[in-house]
This record gives sequence, structure tokens and C-alpha cells, in this order.
Amino acid sequence: MIMHSIIPNELIFGGFPGSIENNFKEMEYLGVRVQVSQSSNNTLVIQRVISTSPKAYLNPKLQPGMSIE
Repeated sequence: MIMHSIIPNELIFGGFPGSIENNFKEMEYLGVRVQVSQSSNNTLVIQRVISTSPKAYLNPKLQPGMSIE
């Protein structure tokens, strides 16, 4: 069966052995909703921007991979 989805395979098939677990959480940062994960040095790293405003995606402080203190 072929499945076309925007949801990553790891989330759909997450119950299998050897699957990677991501501990993401959503928060407000600079007035924009972002999804973050915690890195090894106790900083938060932006994984994605959740917004309908094009300005949020053009802000260099909100780019995925940027660290939040």
C-alpha cells in the first residue's frame, strides 16, 4: 500500500523497535508559535515555525536550527 502524507514516517510508524523518538514542544517566541527541541547543552533549538504570517518565516531569529537561550 502506498501512503501519501505530510506527516513524517517516524510519527506514523513510531511504535516499531529502533524508531527515533523526538521530544518536541510548542511555545511562543518573539510573538510567534514555534516548535522546539532541547539540545544537549540545555538550550532550545527551533525545529519549525507555526504561523500564517509570511513575516515570521522571513525573520532570521526564527529560522530552524537557531538556538534559544
